[in-house]
Amino acid sequence: MIGLDASFLQSYYNAKAGVNSGVSSLTNASTATNSPTGTTKAPSAPWETKSGAASSDELVRKVMAGSKFIKEGNVSLDLAGASQDYKKLFTLYQGLNTLMGIANKAQENTTTSTVMRTLQRLFTSGMSEIQDYVSDAELDHVSLVQGALTEKLKSTTGVARTDTTYVAKDIHKGSATSSVKAFEGDVKFNIAINPPSAGLYTPKNVEIDLSEMGTTNRSMGNVVNFINSKLKDAGATTRFTVERTPAKAETIKVGEKEVTVNKGLDTFSLKVQGTTTELIKFSAAQMSDSVYVVQTTGDTDNDDKDKPETLDDLSTQLVKFQADISGTNPSTATAGVTDTYWSEGRTGQAVLEENITNVRQTVSGADGSVYVLADVDGEVDGQGIKGTKDVALIKYDSAGKMLYTRTLGAADQASGLAMTVSADGKVAIAGSVTGELGVQTTKTFTSADGKTYTTSTYETTKGYNESISDSFVTVFDAAGDELWTQRRGSIGMDEALSVSFGTDGSVYVGGRAQGTMSGATDGAATAQGVTSAGGWDAYVMKFSATGGYQSTTQFGTSATDAANAMTVDGNTLYVAANENGNAVLRSYDLTSGKPVLSETRDLGNLGGGSISSVSVYDGKVYLGGSANQSTTATGANTKLMDGVSAGHAYTGGQDAFALSVSKDLGDTSADAVSFYGSSESEANAKVTFSDGKAWIAFQTKGAVDGTTKIGEKDAVLARVDVESGDVEWQTRYTGKNGEVNPNAIAISKNSSSVLDKLGLPTGTLQYKDSSSLVANTTARPGDEFYVRDPKTGTKKKIVIEAKDTLETLATKINRAAGYKMDVKVTKVTGKPESILTITPKFGNAEIEIVRGTEGKDALDSLGLSEGLVTNAASQTSSEASKQSGKDVKMFGLNLDSNLNISDEDTIDAVKKVLEDAMKNVRSAYRYLRYGDSSEEADKKGKTGGTVPAYLTKQLANYQDALNRLSGG
Repeated sequence: MIGLDASFLQSYYNAKAGVNSGVSSLTNASTATNSPTGTTKAPSAPWETKSGAASSDELVRKVMAGSKFIKEGNVSLDLAGASQDYKKLFTLYQGLNTLMGIANKAQENTTTSTVMRTLQRLFTSGMSEIQDYVSDAELDHVSLVQGALTEKLKSTTGVARTDTTYVAKDIHKGSATSSVKAFEGDVKFNIAINPPSAGLYTPKNVEIDLSEMGTTNRSMGNVVNFINSKLKDAGATTRFTVERTPAKAETIKVGEKEVTVNKGLDTFSLKVQGTTTELIKFSAAQMSDSVYVVQTTGDTDNDDKDKPETLDDLSTQLVKFQADISGTNPSTATAGVTDTYWSEGRTGQAVLEENITNVRQTVSGADGSVYVLADVDGEVDGQGIKGTKDVALIKYDSAGKMLYTRTLGAADQASGLAMTVSADGKVAIAGSVTGELGVQTTKTFTSADGKTYTTSTYETTKGYNESISDSFVTVFDAAGDELWTQRRGSIGMDEALSVSFGTDGSVYVGGRAQGTMSGATDGAATAQGVTSAGGWDAYVMKFSATGGYQSTTQFGTSATDAANAMTVDGNTLYVAANENGNAVLRSYDLTSGKPVLSETRDLGNLGGGSISSVSVYDGKVYLGGSANQSTTATGANTKLMDGVSAGHAYTGGQDAFALSVSKDLGDTSADAVSFYGSSESEANAKVTFSDGKAWIAFQTKGAVDGTTKIGEKDAVLARVDVESGDVEWQTRYTGKNGEVNPNAIAISKNSSSVLDKLGLPTGTLQYKDSSSLVANTTARPGDEFYVRDPKTGTKKKIVIEAKDTLETLATKINRAAGYKMDVKVTKVTGKPESILTITPKFGNAEIEIVRGTEGKDALDSLGLSEGLVTNAASQTSSEASKQSGKDVKMFGLNLDSNLNISDEDTIDAVKKVLEDAMKNVRSAYRYLRYGDSSEEADKKGKTGGTVPAYLTKQLANYQDALNRLSGG
């Protein structure tokens, strides 16, 4: 009897049915392959022990001894006749492995600073070698791209587009039909509707008086319907709606479970649905002045050592107070539904972004808005930063809603130390910058026919020494577009501490320097060159309205001096300097076109205090800051305003002070000074002036007359008459952890009203922000990147200009790409932003996006990544070969050109990039051996898959028969 193998017969019937049994023949195993090399036989990979490849530690030792990272000639494969592509991938992998070894060694505790510098240098050198190798390597079956591989490149940084909606802050919590507290009482305001350009239609004026609603419940919906009926009657298109934010449940963790303790309540706000044909302006009949305070709240001094959870748990806020509450001018302030630690008179609170690390200056605008100058260490308002710390100019409307953000774009780090706003809305900021910064220089000339022209040039500056700070000043127009930036410095450290506009638009900058500023003179009528007196010297620089440098005056002692505050009054510049601890006022005559020193007056010793601001009003110069009048602090020096009877007496420690002297700095008959504080120390008090009144803010733990202590370190805010010393208004309040510290203060005229409690701003709603790239990103004029043709190797530079928009950038890229790409500006769903998209226009069209020169690269700022834009990104090798005629598959390494280990805090991120690049090399290696996994799956699907039911039954019958035949 002949025995039959059941598995043999099952395989036979499977084959007849076209079903893959999973048993391959010997012949198929040896010949069938998707490998582009024609065989699955491959040399050992460098990550396999049997390859004999050097470890990363060995590789590091070799490069530290002078060996190269890329040594293709030294690679010996263990399979004769193998494709040379394996050798090139082996070489590349070992180069990347060497970088990984360097990064690992940089993190070792035993690595000294000297060795670290060597490792940083080697890493940079290795990156250069690897980039060159990837760029020049010619492989038969794979193509390597250093960056990403994509068929559609999108920018990730959005650029503002017109958004005709305005969502106010939340003003109600609870039910949509219940009465709203913010609508109670005498609520009257005006809505002016103006055409975007004169003559389009007659302006409209709509008066809103909620008392006309009679006994109707003043709920969100009813009030909105009432306002809309008024707008409709006036023929306006703009409408109000109710914006609802769903309730957020309050939960606590019990064991491993989250338990809901409060379901929360919905919150509601007003929303304006506008149109580009109507400019909406809000106003109220009764307007009051406002005082804005930027403050830090939380454990401001990190002294709660027994509560580690509070350390660095800080919040930066912008709060607004009604400044002149009286019997005839009652308070319109109510606590907002999201406000914390509310105090009487406060009309608004906005929490600033968490990446804001410091705010030293805030200034109000003529339209009721407020500008905040902040240091940031990360993304703010969707804009990333280039270096480790940058400066951001942030504008808020009178309701605390952010209108725009402008970052400086420093490649390393910068600090914002001074700011001012001109009468026509221009904004100047100044401070210090370290490392590279792109500057724009504008020159004006008049042609023979009398016409005036301006030209702009862009330059990347590094300063005298890249590791020490220089002074910078940047000017923006009223819309927030940058007009110009200048950078100046000495051979030592320097920084700008004050800035002011002249009546002709010129800009004056004051600061301090540890060396001689370029072109510095003594400021005399017959100016003489000067050198540094030692220590820190004070300086004053002048720039034209278009940014042209004009002069520098330098002065001081051999100790520490600084021009801390300045202001222009007609043709006179007043500079307040701290010179070796003394407050010194200087006046400069500006009629000659350059500051010429007129008068100097030493006001006495500050006792370790500081100067906050200087102002001119009604024939007097006002100066404010903090001072210690004790003999212990001043020593043998003359005390501040010694011999002048204080309107409000000094109390002890560092007190806030406000003083006034004659504009000529000579007449002392009307000298006045007042102090304000407690017996504790109120160091670094913030003092500003409005119409000759001193506004003072400080942090204190002491007892201030007329206030009640609340927390550990409260904030005190007050208005003081300098001459009489009368405290005309004051408030004291606290914050999180019982601490709040005022960082900056600004006074705004006619900007508080009933609109505050409605969450609506004073003035015209701003629907559109600037669309320029420089305004919306950290890109600087002169920044660059390249568009490269991978077929010819031709590179074309794209340079960012001051007025570039996404549209003009798209045109530049399209031109540089030879019109082979679809470069479009597309809207971001759900956001008032647009982004750039780049896709191939034709099947085989390709371009490579390449970084610009170090320090000038624009890619990160624009949210674009390095890489190849090609349809081959999603193709299998067979699909690509149909277009190219070669069996070649592309692989992107995702290896950033800027990769370095200069910052020890980012080495883990660097290692992740290297790890991903090495994985991509392994993928290329596997492709050489096995081909496309997607193609393999397709082929398997043609011979395998799910067995139909009738065949399953038939095979079962065959199996039963075989079992019977074999006696099973």
